[in-house]
Amino acid sequence: MGWRSIFVPNAVAFLCVVAFSSGAAAAEGAGAASVSVADATAAAEPVKDTSVKGISAGKGFLYYPSAPPMGKFRFGLGGQYDAVDPAVMYGMNVRLPQLTADARFGLSNGWSLKGRFNSMYVTTELLIGGAYAHRFGNWSLEAAASIGVYYGQLAEFGFDANMIAPEWRPELTLGWDLTNDTAISLRGSLLLMGPERVRVGEVWGGLDNSNLFVGHSEMIFVENTTSKGSVWYFGLGAMTTRAYYQMWLLFPDAPGLYTYARAAAGYEF
Repeated sequence: MGWRSIFVPNAVAFLCVVAFSSGAAAAEGAGAASVSVADATAAAEPVKDTSVKGISAGKGFLYYPSAPPMGKFRFGLGGQYDAVDPAVMYGMNVRLPQLTADARFGLSNGWSLKGRFNSMYVTTELLIGGAYAHRFGNWSLEAAASIGVYYGQLAEFGFDANMIAPEWRPELTLGWDLTNDTAISLRGSLLLMGPERVRVGEVWGGLDNSNLFVGHSEMIFVENTTSKGSVWYFGLGAMTTRAYYQMWLLFPDAPGLYTYARAAAGYEF
């Protein structure tokens, strides 16, 4: 019985030591494996290029010349305000900002589809068109053309009138990489519209002094990228348009051209 009392406890202790050592080694191996898997997963995830060059070749910008690949989509929401001289507006000092929505869909090889919607209480514009962009080092150039509709309506304050007309808008944009994450663009637009149809009550008619050329605009836009690949922007420029383009209800027959400032800002998703 003496050898049993010595051998059995020692054997049990030896087996416990072996089991503990095996469990610790297995846990260390599993931990190392999980770390390796995590490292491999992190290494496999692509690093997002949020530079101006990277975004212009990815989802693209809304204003800076961009060449997104097929299927890439960019959408933005913002607002714009026109500082029209009250003397031109019959002394009206109250001007409502316009809500804007812009989109770009990549077609590859420098081509993309573009759309724009902007609306004020009595005026709405919808434009859809195409664009082609090319990059030259830190400079980019884009030519675009859009077609759409201009629609105005007012059925309050004793008015019952609306106006509708097709629109054409060719544009040319020159872009420059101001910094690694800031792009600046100069855009010139030609505003063409007509023929206009106006309804007052039950009577439809045209404008006596309408013209296909209704104005032009020159805008400077600054777009700033974020770490997540989205963009915030602001812009400032000048609009030169016929009075009925800006306020069709007050000036349905005025052929004169007026220049006023326009400010814009928004966010691109």
